[in-house]
Amino acid sequence: MNQLFGEKTSGARAGAVYSTAVCFYIVVSLIFSLIIGGANLQGTQAESYLNFLCAPVAIAFSLAVSSKLYKISFRTSAPVKCSPKYYALAIAAVFGLLFALSPLNELFVSLLEKLGYSAPQTSLPPLEGGGVVGALIVAALLPAVCEELLFRGYILTNASAGVGTVRAVFITGFLFSLFHGSAAQTIYQFICGCVFALIVVRSGSILPAMLAHFLNNATIIILGALSLIDESGNVSMPQSAFITVTVLAALSFAAALALLILDKKPAESCKKGEVRNLFLWGSVGIFIMALIWILGLFSL
Repeated sequence: MNQLFGEKTSGARAGAVYSTAVCFYIVVSLIFSLIIGGANLQGTQAESYLNFLCAPVAIAFSLAVSSKLYKISFRTSAPVKCSPKYYALAIAAVFGLLFALSPLNELFVSLLEKLGYSAPQTSLPPLEGGGVVGALIVAALLPAVCEELLFRGYILTNASAGVGTVRAVFITGFLFSLFHGSAAQTIYQFICGCVFALIVVRSGSILPAMLAHFLNNATIIILGALSLIDESGNVSMPQSAFITVTVLAALSFAAALALLILDKKPAESCKKGEVRNLFLWGSVGIFIMALIWILGLFSL
């Protein structure tokens, strides 16, 4: 195993981690589906919570197995120390993502709908009363921690050492988007995945990306709890306020992105054969999630 995943095959290690996570995700999904069906939980609050817990539980198992099986150090894959400025850049970036770039995803969905696609409705746990706290935990906090550890921790760290920093940012964004298996969220999640990866690469810490991920999800939940999101998923506000927020968000995102790109930090170069190794060992996970993505296009 050490020969198979040695220092020169970091790309293979990154791909293997992704395939492992996807396989655990499928298994946990099946187990949770059996629990929901066997206990007649369809349409209940418990079903909603179990659906959101599926990915974090699967990721937690996959990280534990990957650490042991592929000899990956948790400490090396999840560094935490960085300058406070990166937290500010993470906040600025997610503000831009939410209020300036999300319309790109809406255009993509509109294009798919012209081809017959029907975007599924995301079912959050009940937000009334104290329900918003539970929703923040299962739909914001846990995904932010678990998904960042997987994608911007284990996968990005090994991918960067193999395929190089620039390729790793885009490949991680692709794998992150594909992992969600949703055509309706593809563009937005790809951009988020790339931006979060860039934040980690520049800061040298996974914590700013976790913060950005949490704020992204939490903002949507809080706006929903305040009934500020309409049936189309857009934020309800007067047109003048919408234009002002969009412009400010675009400027915020552009500034954050520029500062991150221009940040002085040496980039790792691509090693020969590592792109092939990554996609070869990640092919199982990529195939499964691509199939789910395609099948989702035809679901009613």
